[in-house]
Amino acid sequence: MRLLLDEMHAPTVAAALVDAGHDVVAVAADSALRGCSDASLLQHAMESGRALVTENVGDFSVLVQRRVAAGESHPGVILTNPARFNRASLAYPGNLVAALTAFLADPPVDGDSWMWWLQPA
Repeated sequence: MRLLLDEMHAPTVAAALVDAGHDVVAVAADSALRGCSDASLLQHAMESGRALVTENVGDFSVLVQRRVAAGESHPGVILTNPARFNRASLAYPGNLVAALTAFLADPPVDGDSWMWWLQPA
């Protein structure tokens, strides 16, 4: 599974996952993606075949629902809770890397057009 980390997540998360052999891109590390709209980011995820990792539940759940209602698929959205993956805590980004590593090792979802709440490993 290929991932696209929304810009609120540190590029070091993507770097650690890439070092472990995963195909992950961080929006924060790509000047062409930084600051783009949520709709554009979801479109990029779709075009590149990457599941999107974000804590922006409100916006992306609406965008995904619209696409599904229109009969369009998407490669999946992994939702992170800012209380569980608090970017101000000493556990971050290690806790997010661990959770995504566990998710990628044994994905609990398959196919397309899914949304999944990521749990700490």
